[in-house]
Amino acid sequence: MAKLREIGRACVSRRTPGALASVAVLGMGLVAAASGPATAASAAPHASQVGPIHGTTCGKAADGLPVNCQKPLPRSELPAGAKNSSTVTHPVRDPASLVDTRTWTTGGGNTYPGATVPFGMTQWSPDTLPDRSDGGGYGYGDTTLDGYSLTHISGPGCKAAGDVPILPMTGALPSGNPNSVTTSFSHSGEVAQAGYYSASSNGPTNTITSQFTATPHTSMGRFTFPSTTSAGFLIKLMDSQTGDFGDSAQVVGNNEVTGTDTSGHFCGETNNDGQVQEYTVHFDIVFSQPFTASHVITQSGQSDPAAVSLSFDTTSNPVIEAKVGISYVSTANAQLDVRTENPGWNFDSVKSAAQARWNKLLDEIGVSGGSYAQTQMFYSLLYKDFMQPNITSDVNGQYMGSDDQVHTVSGQQQNQYGTYSGWDIYHSLSQLQAMLDPQAASDQAQSLVNYYDQNGILQQWGYLNLDNYVMVGDPAQSIIADYYAFGARDFNTRQALADMLKQATTVNDVRPGEALEAKYGYLPPDGTYGCCYAHGTVATMLEYDTQDLALSQFAASMGDTADAAMLQKRANNWENLFDPNNDLLNPRYSNGQFVPGITPLSNQSGEPYYVEGDAYEYMWNVPNDYPALFSLLGGDSKVVPELRKYLSQPNGSGMYALLSNEFDFGEQYALDYAGDPAGTQQAVNTMLSTMYSPGPSGLPNNDDLGANSSTYIWEMLGMYPENSGTDNLVFSGPHFPHVTITPPGGKTITINAPGASSARYYVDSLRLDGSPYNRLSVPYSTLSRGATLDWSMGSQPTSWGSSPQDAPPSYGAGLKPVVGFLPSQQVTVAPGGSTTVRVEAENVTGRPQSAQVSLSAPAGLSVTPSSGTISVPAGGTGTLSVTVSAPQGSSGAHTVPITLTTGSGSSQASQSLALTAVTAQTGGQSATCSAFGATVCTTNDQGTFNNAYGCAASQQNSPSVPTTVLVNGCGGRVWLHQLPYPDYVTKGGWEYCVNPATTVNVPADYANPQNIQVTTTTSRC
Repeated sequence: MAKLREIGRACVSRRTPGALASVAVLGMGLVAAASGPATAASAAPHASQVGPIHGTTCGKAADGLPVNCQKPLPRSELPAGAKNSSTVTHPVRDPASLVDTRTWTTGGGNTYPGATVPFGMTQWSPDTLPDRSDGGGYGYGDTTLDGYSLTHISGPGCKAAGDVPILPMTGALPSGNPNSVTTSFSHSGEVAQAGYYSASSNGPTNTITSQFTATPHTSMGRFTFPSTTSAGFLIKLMDSQTGDFGDSAQVVGNNEVTGTDTSGHFCGETNNDGQVQEYTVHFDIVFSQPFTASHVITQSGQSDPAAVSLSFDTTSNPVIEAKVGISYVSTANAQLDVRTENPGWNFDSVKSAAQARWNKLLDEIGVSGGSYAQTQMFYSLLYKDFMQPNITSDVNGQYMGSDDQVHTVSGQQQNQYGTYSGWDIYHSLSQLQAMLDPQAASDQAQSLVNYYDQNGILQQWGYLNLDNYVMVGDPAQSIIADYYAFGARDFNTRQALADMLKQATTVNDVRPGEALEAKYGYLPPDGTYGCCYAHGTVATMLEYDTQDLALSQFAASMGDTADAAMLQKRANNWENLFDPNNDLLNPRYSNGQFVPGITPLSNQSGEPYYVEGDAYEYMWNVPNDYPALFSLLGGDSKVVPELRKYLSQPNGSGMYALLSNEFDFGEQYALDYAGDPAGTQQAVNTMLSTMYSPGPSGLPNNDDLGANSSTYIWEMLGMYPENSGTDNLVFSGPHFPHVTITPPGGKTITINAPGASSARYYVDSLRLDGSPYNRLSVPYSTLSRGATLDWSMGSQPTSWGSSPQDAPPSYGAGLKPVVGFLPSQQVTVAPGGSTTVRVEAENVTGRPQSAQVSLSAPAGLSVTPSSGTISVPAGGTGTLSVTVSAPQGSSGAHTVPITLTTGSGSSQASQSLALTAVTAQTGGQSATCSAFGATVCTTNDQGTFNNAYGCAASQQNSPSVPTTVLVNGCGGRVWLHQLPYPDYVTKGGWEYCVNPATTVNVPADYANPQNIQVTTTTSRC
């Protein structure tokens, strides 16, 4: 995931957090506070965050990799199930009890172990120290308890949730800030199942056993205390992971506490186009026993309460139960949720119902023949795939909309959902959720449509009802199309299509560069973008390609063939970024030239081009049409060994695939498209054997709300949804000997693969419903009618599926048959001289092609010939040579537009290139104020700056060395050959404020001919 980072955005108006108050704290003993009438304290939210933020660990670095995480646990310290190698010979009868919710909680995965139900609104789970991991809040091996908080997110990559930790304890409350109070925590006897969690805390002599379960809108706890008159709970109101911006508390009677807690600022975002990135959780906590004392604690100097302390007498009854409801609408709704869903006091009954919900879902996939540890891991990760998005509407149907107004679900929709990790979940999670829970997935699709109706945005990264822009792309298009393709269709599909098309074809906060893409066919890094944090132009373009294909499939299913055709054609705009000079997908300026200096390992600070990966990793990220990419790279014979090496270290990064990060998801199946299915089978087995492991520390990256978990599930089943929005499942081969899949209301899919294992993963043959089947993919619609897949597995690679006709489908509509390029984008022509320039074209197809070339000579230059034809052999390159000449006395930079045209009629396609021709006298010259408004050092014909005019002697267009240019400013517009990017971009050109003599430092990697506006000192300066 998404690997999320704390960042600022162009559209974000940041607050300046006030200093945390250093104040005296009431040292109230739990039995010292007087009991009596209800006590209340509340206030408007503060503008600044207050309260302690414990040093959360195992977060994300800028490169998307986890940092400051626990080291992987040695085998000896793993839970027993993760070490059990015995074979599970029959399908599991009670998968909810088999699940170990601690799987992937620690050292990267950052999931949470506490009790919830599928997509449950509450997640009552422990927050432990020192490893209160981002989102999940828990570290296996931690021995300190911060509290059991009511909300969590499963491995998001940024601090999130952890709202209202509740700490069971005994004795007097220590002095100091109550939000910093902790107790000891033990994993001894810890039970972590689907729908049920239990752990011990508070030390060996005064042990408190805490048990938790849940309903769709509430949670329930059962706490067993030692016999004491000083049992109690500390309800922390200022201890959310991202801080707290206001809270309230009300003690109601002698067994209930209500209140609110406002938090937010997910991944550092504070205000996106007027939408404040804060939410308020309203809570209601009802206890089975009356408390003997209660106190709302307000720190000196603060108007909002810091915590609530409650005391109980457990000398006659050591068990205290608690029911918790939350609402994002009102405290009354939180109370209503509790009264409606859990009116009694029967913990065991609620637990049984929660686990029954999980068993109904988990039983839809039955597996056997693998080891106990492998089987437990499978069901534990299948469980992780149904934790989010979360229900955000209350039992009365009310929910907080994206317009920050209260709305009510209507029609066939049962629940409103929130928290969509867009960049992450569309690859394989949305499909799995739709297949196994189509009703919930339909509601989730409708929820996105509802949000669009309220504020005109299909969420990019939705935190509850809030529009976050922490990653790139337009993933809601894929998510909705995925739901539909895999059977979730009970939502307003016509309205969804209209909303999706409007977002995909207009300039908006999710697609701020839509007009630029329409104009250029790519996203230029020097273009003008609005909200929100437009960056990663290459990565964003590839995301849009994926989402355009998904939307085209959805549109086609709705009968909209015209938009489907337009979108599928646009989905191959990646071709406009391919530069045969370096065989990479390169950022490209608006003048048509590629950004110079890009290498396979390019991944600049600030991610102007690539997001959490490098250029080489992103080069493989074109699943719409792998065959076209492979042709540009030299054909299958060259690609196969390179891909095999790339996939051999599945979490290696650099020149190896970072397959635990979403932008690389699915690349393990690329070899299926190159006639090497055995290579895909080997790559998947390597992932399963080295990248995923059972136990708490089994994933070296965030799970990103189920994104990695769902990839594992599909791989164990032997197939994967490679193309978002389609129902194609691309084959590798199963890793369980026996699997049955029975979707709700559907027919059974049976998978038989005797002997399948990490040693027998190569496919010898496949029979589909008794007939030989050699294709490397199958539509889910075929399987959903009921199907039997009989696999024969072996320990050696075979030729099964390697014929060209066996390859999975590709989507090449709109691809140009050749890619034109310039071996050199810039030439120097001496006045009165000439130079030869080559225009080349590389074949994308397996057939000979031709391209018509036309060149337009600007004033002051001549180009001969001005047109011609390039013949391009199949799998090869063709060339046209032209001569560029400059008259005597000419100087400056000139742009030569070049157009390549292929095809004719409706199949005609054109490409634009741009050649920069610099004319300068040997030894250099300077422009004068009278001519250009300032004096600027220019280049000589050797491409170096002339020291005689005060310029640094650094190589022009160097990809690694910054350049210094001296400008004597007289006001006016001045052309500079190299200029600062991206810090000084303004509409209409590049602006730099110049005093009588100013040195402009040009960063490395951003050299490009442009204009900058040189002005005298202004208020802008």
